[in-house]
Amino acid sequence: MEMEKAIQIYKEASTSTLSMMEYVLLLLSEMQKYIQQCQVAIVSTDNEERDRTLSKAQDFLFEIMTTTNQETVESERLMTLYIHMNQCLVKTRMTQSGELLPHIEQLTAQLIESWQIAKQVTRRRTYKTDQL
Repeated sequence: MEMEKAIQIYKEASTSTLSMMEYVLLLLSEMQKYIQQCQVAIVSTDNEERDRTLSKAQDFLFEIMTTTNQETVESERLMTLYIHMNQCLVKTRMTQSGELLPHIEQLTAQLIESWQIAKQVTRRRTYKTDQL
């Protein structure tokens, strides 16, 4: 029991020290993991697991939505995409079909790739120097 508590404290501490980009990447990766688990649950007709993983994926998506700055055109576009992804998750829950999950997973993978590129560009700008 003490080990579980220590692991939880470590996770909370490491999450609280992440940059915003790293935090969004972590959330997207977790969301992708639960979407994949949901696909497995649907194939194996495990309704309880399907609902649990869909809820978790939505929780991570909602957290991502709260990190989005609403003051730029780019963030408005991102929010529109996030809303679309949530609608797909809701439809998946309502129809109990996994037909939209590959679409959501593909969007999530593209977002992860885009955020990784943005993180690299930001690092290059931040740590650019004329010295070796």
